[in-house]
Amino acid sequence: MTVGAKPLYQPRDGRDLVDLLAAQPLAWVVSGGATELCATPLPLQMETDAEGAPVALVGHFARNNAQLTVLAAQPEAMILVMGPQAYVSPSWFADRTQAPTWNYACAVFRVHVALEDDPVSIAHRLDELIAASEAGRPRAWSGKDMGARYASLSRGVVGFRAKILEWKASFKLGQDERDDVFADILAGLGLHGEQELVAWMARFAGEERMGRIEGLSTGPVAPAADRPPLDPDIARFVATVVEDSRRLTEGRPGDLTMQRRIAEQVRRPWTLGAPRMARVREMDVPGARPVRLRIYEPEDRTGMPALVYLHGGGWTLFSLDTHDRLMREYATRAGIAVIAVDYALAPEHKYPYALQQSVAAVRWLRKLGTSLGIDTTRLVLGGDSAGGNLAMATALALRDAGAMAGIDGLLLNYAAFDAEVDAESRRRLGSEGDMLTSTEIDLYWGNYLRDDADRADPFACPGRADPTGLPPALLIVPECDVLAAQSLAMGERFREAGVAVTQHVYPGATHSFLEAMSISPLALRAIDDSARWLRSLWFTDEKNGY
Repeated sequence: MTVGAKPLYQPRDGRDLVDLLAAQPLAWVVSGGATELCATPLPLQMETDAEGAPVALVGHFARNNAQLTVLAAQPEAMILVMGPQAYVSPSWFADRTQAPTWNYACAVFRVHVALEDDPVSIAHRLDELIAASEAGRPRAWSGKDMGARYASLSRGVVGFRAKILEWKASFKLGQDERDDVFADILAGLGLHGEQELVAWMARFAGEERMGRIEGLSTGPVAPAADRPPLDPDIARFVATVVEDSRRLTEGRPGDLTMQRRIAEQVRRPWTLGAPRMARVREMDVPGARPVRLRIYEPEDRTGMPALVYLHGGGWTLFSLDTHDRLMREYATRAGIAVIAVDYALAPEHKYPYALQQSVAAVRWLRKLGTSLGIDTTRLVLGGDSAGGNLAMATALALRDAGAMAGIDGLLLNYAAFDAEVDAESRRRLGSEGDMLTSTEIDLYWGNYLRDDADRADPFACPGRADPTGLPPALLIVPECDVLAAQSLAMGERFREAGVAVTQHVYPGATHSFLEAMSISPLALRAIDDSARWLRSLWFTDEKNGY
């Protein structure tokens, strides 16, 4: 099928190719014959003629790259560009007779490579690449910032200009889909955070088609008729938090500083009415990753065991203050000390920074022993959402280091165990207006992880770890949470590994529901359930009753 004189999936003009490479500059340069095949991923830039047509690709190799020798003898090469791509699932469609497919944008160029080994050309290529890569960044960096080191490092590269001899491209972006299916694809991709691919699809669809499909989607962003109803008190909590956040932002996304300030302001009323403590202390854990602790002691006595707790907020928001009342409730109801960890937030501090802080805090507490007046040989690691992730990852790190002694349990409140959230949960429980949306999940994981490789790291995504040897765990699972399926799956993994696990599912509860304790009997019941479980780990009078 063709559009006008062009095949359906062809770029409309050279601008599409230019923008594709600008958005995805890391491309494969492939050269040599079958016996000398070489391939190097390199950031490239495109040169165009006066009409905007692509004429050359430019970049630089490391001087010690063996491919340079091959190119000097055989200057013809192929350059492969892979743009945004994603699997398209029929589970998103109202019409389930449709087949799965992939949407993508890609290009391949046959080129003749001319190496540029003079210092002026090399400096020019480097300066252009740095300027393009740093464009639009706050405090944009330049080679001059390196001082004398820049000249030294530049001697380690060789520039090149690859004249384009021939190119082929494919922009498979839903051009042949019915309007209703196209709308469902956009909705499904948007739900899974594939915003770049959605933008390319909209670009090729054009304003007329995008206007025509508006409102046609019956896919995963439509309200799910099969979702369980919220508990009325929890529903009031969610509606209030969502509305207050919208009111304070006035429809503006704002920068991260503003988002954090608003998150603190919205949560502040829900922390009022907290139990009084006999003593609240703050202290700093020294070291390469220093971290602040806040210690809650409900009674004026020594030797209490402690819950070491890491707050939620997608590794990006919240603080010791947003979780202050929850810490006081646990301390009072369980009759134990609670030690809250003020770990560094992302994206300024990406994985594994906060995990390293958490492990260091536990080791430091043990080293101090009873000098704090707390029995640091009896600890439970706990947290909610992102904090639950950190609590379990901390336990895994201590286990692998042979340092599990004294870690008596894991309290995991609606924890984020894996960056991959199943489509069914996203459809039913992760829409706009829910306490935790699919868009927020993808944003927070993007803030926390350094790159896609971290998604396979069991310390970043502890749902992928072998939990053998971990202490008893309590899983608090809100029925209406987009992460509920992860908690249920984690419970099964614990059981299969021989880990003692207790799992409570709270009908009508959603993500963050413990914060609604001032108006919700259901939230208070969950806190009491956790307090009884904590006491059962340490106090004889509770062991038989739990």
